[in-house]
Amino acid sequence: MKIFTFHKINKYTIFAVGLGITIMMLVLVKGLGAMLQAKVNQSNAMQVSATSVSEPIIPNSSPDFFIEYRLERDKIRSERSDLLRENIKNAKTDDSRNQAQITILKMIAEKQKETEMESLIKSRGFADALVFVRENSVSAIIKTTSLSREEVVQVADVISKVSGMKSEDISISAKP
Repeated sequence: MKIFTFHKINKYTIFAVGLGITIMMLVLVKGLGAMLQAKVNQSNAMQVSATSVSEPIIPNSSPDFFIEYRLERDKIRSERSDLLRENIKNAKTDDSRNQAQITILKMIAEKQKETEMESLIKSRGFADALVFVRENSVSAIIKTTSLSREEVVQVADVISKVSGMKSEDISISAKP
């Protein structure tokens, strides 16, 4: 079973792709915690806090964070989907084939929910939004310098209605 086949791809292309993925993973791991500034707590009281970060998470010369992250997220999902489809084709048992199919369906549903929530948040007047649906939580990053209590409630309401998550499982932050 062949997993990867390289046709006329030079070492610089491979290096650039690897470097891009590495930088993206570092940004996500290092920066996601710092970017989450507003969180809906279990008592449904909103807390908006300004987190100051001494070093930039994204270099100023980089393209828009929201566009770049969305493209990278789609690329990773596409690669994962391709691998799962390959597993479906080459599965030796019905159980492993069914598991791969269920995983693909979950990925599709997750992507649809994220896209719907991002669109609804933008329709409320925000410039852009990224939504991350996880098994037990949802995080949103809104393109704005700050969020008022009312805006946090508004975004949390949209997320709750679409995802079915409780407000204590929703995190909302602002990123200019």
